[in-house]
Amino acid sequence: MTDRRPQAIDDIPELFKAYKRTQGAYPGFYEIETDVKPELRVFSYDKDVCYENVFKDLEELFAFLDTHSHLKHWIDTEGIGNTKYFSDLQQRFHLHNLAIEDTVSGHQRPKVETYDEHIFIISRMLYYLKGTSKLINEQVAFFVLESVLITIQDEYEDCLEPVRERLRKGRGTMRSRSVFYLAYALVDAIVDNYFPIAESISRRLQELENQIIADVTAVNIYDVLHLKREILQIRKAALAERDKISELMRCEHPLIDEKVNIYLRDTYDHCLQILEILEDEKEIAYSLVEAYNSSLANKTNEVMKVLTIISAIFIPLTFIVGVYGMNFAPEGLNKEELPLNMPELYHPYGYVGVWIVMISIALGAFWYFKRKKWL
Repeated sequence: MTDRRPQAIDDIPELFKAYKRTQGAYPGFYEIETDVKPELRVFSYDKDVCYENVFKDLEELFAFLDTHSHLKHWIDTEGIGNTKYFSDLQQRFHLHNLAIEDTVSGHQRPKVETYDEHIFIISRMLYYLKGTSKLINEQVAFFVLESVLITIQDEYEDCLEPVRERLRKGRGTMRSRSVFYLAYALVDAIVDNYFPIAESISRRLQELENQIIADVTAVNIYDVLHLKREILQIRKAALAERDKISELMRCEHPLIDEKVNIYLRDTYDHCLQILEILEDEKEIAYSLVEAYNSSLANKTNEVMKVLTIISAIFIPLTFIVGVYGMNFAPEGLNKEELPLNMPELYHPYGYVGVWIVMISIALGAFWYFKRKKWL
């Protein structure tokens, strides 16, 4: 039998699964088992120019940063790399062990943590895998330094391309703003991408509702339950994003640009809107489950009603046939007549008479049920 259940939500991307937790290890310990080299795409910019480069390794990247120290840099990293990669990155930018551990674990809730030389931010980036309805829940880690922003994620199939385009084409004031403003823009893009996901879920809920109304047997209940799980998944991420942005607005750190607070308030408002939409969709999903069960029960009741009426019509007919199927003998052992032993069996019109009686009973019962509007 074919399993009609939808595919589960991908909570942990493949590259993040390379991280191994060691029970009892000291805080900040990390170990990564993978040979996959991360792709280092770097945007180097100021208010007048923006250079985009891809580097093969950290040595080449560090050399470029040393020769272009007058620019601001966004190190847009795809993939995790290995333990040595993070060790070199940590040594260069003085990143905290706890922040590195949270980055490579790959399944942290959105949060913000401040350290002496950098700000560490985690966001949950949600998107549908291209060409499918599979929801990807990916972690993006931000290291905000004075003139460098490092982002680490699993794949480039993301919602951050509009921000990259703004940097390339110099749209708005992003190039002249601080690195913290760029971090805000990326977080805002991640939050804004929750809207089309919520819209897609709303459309699918509407389709399922129409199907339940039209023909409940054509609906796969696993589709409703899967949507409900997606809503809870997105709601959980949006709640944590809201708390993280609220903490960012209250946070005091030399790297935080206070002028960005007004934009953070706008992103915070977007989180509230998302949560309101998801709350409504959650209620709709729960009501759809109830509607499915109710419609299915009504459908079953209709079937049972028809079967009961058919049984009620045929019960007296079965009784008559059973009575005349006993075949008692018309004569005794001494050949004497037994007049009370079903003389109808030997009547010349007995067979026709029984049929007339049975048809009359069936038609009478049908007329009675029709009059009572049970049919």
